[in-house]
Amino acid sequence: MSHNIPCELSDVQFSLLGLIIDAEKSGSELRQILRDDFGWDTSTSSFYTYFDRLGKEGYCTVKTTKTGKKFKIAAKGKKAFQAKLSFMAATVGRCKAYLK
Repeated sequence: MSHNIPCELSDVQFSLLGLIIDAEKSGSELRQILRDDFGWDTSTSSFYTYFDRLGKEGYCTVKTTKTGKKFKIAAKGKKAFQAKLSFMAATVGRCKAYLK
């Protein structure tokens, strides 16, 4: 039996890519979403470290503008995100009976 557990992305990387899956966003937009919607008030340096690493690994593009950095998901990031999301959806589907 084959177990195709996608382990390419950490949970943090997966979550951050999910924030840019629909459109390019600036660092300040992303930090505001994390803070306001999820209560994650990360430091500026650690936030940019996460995204810079995603950029270096080819999961997103990092564009420096006059107003700061902008982040956009890359094809490799979409593929990895979709693989992990599909795995998670299948796992939840198998557990539905226990979630009642």
